[in-house]
Amino acid sequence: MPLQMHAQANLKPGFIITNHGDTIRGNIDFRTNERLSKQCEFWANGNNESNTYKPGDIEAFRFDSGGKYFVTRRLNVTGEPELYFAEFMVQGKMNLYCVAHDSKEYFFFEREDGEMALLTNRLSTRDLKEEKENLQEKREQYGKVKMLLKDSWKAVEDMNQKDLTRRKLVDVVRDYHHDVCTDGSTCMVYEYKEKADKPVLHIKAFAGYAYYLQEKTENQKLEDENYPGSALEIGLGFELEFKRMVKGLSVELGVAYSPKAKSEHDVMVPGGREPSHTIYEKGRLIGTFGGVKCFGNGKWIPLVRGGGFYVSNFGNRETRYYMSKTMVDEEWDNTSHFGLYLGGGVQTAIGKHYARLHADLYKSIGKTNSNMMKFGITAEFAL
Repeated sequence: MPLQMHAQANLKPGFIITNHGDTIRGNIDFRTNERLSKQCEFWANGNNESNTYKPGDIEAFRFDSGGKYFVTRRLNVTGEPELYFAEFMVQGKMNLYCVAHDSKEYFFFEREDGEMALLTNRLSTRDLKEEKENLQEKREQYGKVKMLLKDSWKAVEDMNQKDLTRRKLVDVVRDYHHDVCTDGSTCMVYEYKEKADKPVLHIKAFAGYAYYLQEKTENQKLEDENYPGSALEIGLGFELEFKRMVKGLSVELGVAYSPKAKSEHDVMVPGGREPSHTIYEKGRLIGTFGGVKCFGNGKWIPLVRGGGFYVSNFGNRETRYYMSKTMVDEEWDNTSHFGLYLGGGVQTAIGKHYARLHADLYKSIGKTNSNMMKFGITAEFAL
């Protein structure tokens, strides 16, 4: 069980600081800010079992390489002061902390004399009354923050900007420190690159082989006939990785091109007197949208994937030859259909990139004359 939990964690190197001031190095489960405000799951170096610390159990924890820094603080977020792991964003003549709670961010400005002001970042709402109350609260909070910053004209001016982001709030506090500091002390900014908080976008190229177990399409003359066959596919796609929310979870979007290919079939036409040899030709443009979930932390990790697809068939042509040399030659406009896919495979890291190999089953659905089922094997490389 400890090994399984270790594999499912989003581990990043870092350290904890105990209440006695000791520093212990290891790995920390890197999750959302809201979850990190309530607990720190820590694996000490050389230990396969984790310890879960609540605010107050330790003094602080921090991720390596200038990563996020959380400290135990008693703050009033919900109406009553409680202990939180507050993200320590700036330390100086004015400290800046942030606590994520209930899908909101609470920024605490703490002057060196202990005086404190709160600024709440709430999501907008469609409820007019609630939105009006939020705007009133925001105006009152802005006023209190500006009073706290009154010794720095530049910091107060910064607060007049609209839509203050985390980065801008850091700049506000840093400007305050530079204006009021007379002892030459350094203003420490702990807030690291904001892009590390965001989903990771990968661009990928892929190529594959598909075998069509069933293949029927609109407008074909022999409505009951199935035309199995194979085709090559090449494509490009994007993948958005949400590793701070759920380890190994991604959303993918891809477009594949399949060159025009032939499917051949010998059949006796119903009511006919001689067999026919039918050739069915078409190319395909395939769009996919779905999710990918990887498991574990080894060199080769398994994955499952699934979602929906949309196919546009172009260059549709049906040619039928008879022994008597007569021939039917039909062409028609583009057709399309949609369906679902499900598959699995493996992934391996190549430096900062990754490669995958997966097998998938695609099946058309919906009210359509098309009836397609294919099995595909695809190789991917992602940046």
